[in-house]
Amino acid sequence: MAPEMTPEEKQESLDKVERRASAYNYEFSGCGQMVALALQQEFKLPWNPQVFKSASFIGRGTSGVGGTCGALIGGILAIGLASGRDKIEDAIYPNLDDKDPNTGFPKSLETIRKYYKKWMDEFGSFSCREIQQKVLGKSYDPYNKEESAKFEEEGGREKCSDVAGKAARIAAEIIMEMPRR
Repeated sequence: MAPEMTPEEKQESLDKVERRASAYNYEFSGCGQMVALALQQEFKLPWNPQVFKSASFIGRGTSGVGGTCGALIGGILAIGLASGRDKIEDAIYPNLDDKDPNTGFPKSLETIRKYYKKWMDEFGSFSCREIQQKVLGKSYDPYNKEESAKFEEEGGREKCSDVAGKAARIAAEIIMEMPRR
């Protein structure tokens, strides 16, 4: 379990992880990988180069197809590093006996569901293509040379980096609430 943070420390941590994920994505690209890395660093989550490597292709809507936003997946990976099971025999959610009185589900599962709700409140979709439409006014095909150049010209890198930063912040809020393993 992580030590309790003051409201000021929480805010500072959230701001820091948002800035770091955004800066990493702007400089190196790969929103999912950069979100996961920023969260690993901020929360001192287990470092394993294979985890970093495995997140290589979860950017641009999972490598340019416009599907699930890579930043969303990067946040999920980091939440798993913070609270996931180490062995297949372990319960998938921490503290299975601590149940939400309204649903009967483990509170840790409800916390994960909160991640998706916060995401939808912020971005309105899980789709990279639709998020681009929202933040850029248009979706760009990275496999089309002209569209890819236009994406850069019209501030796509900056705006997608902002999405990565916000994604890291949302995941950080959840990591702060989840029971840690």
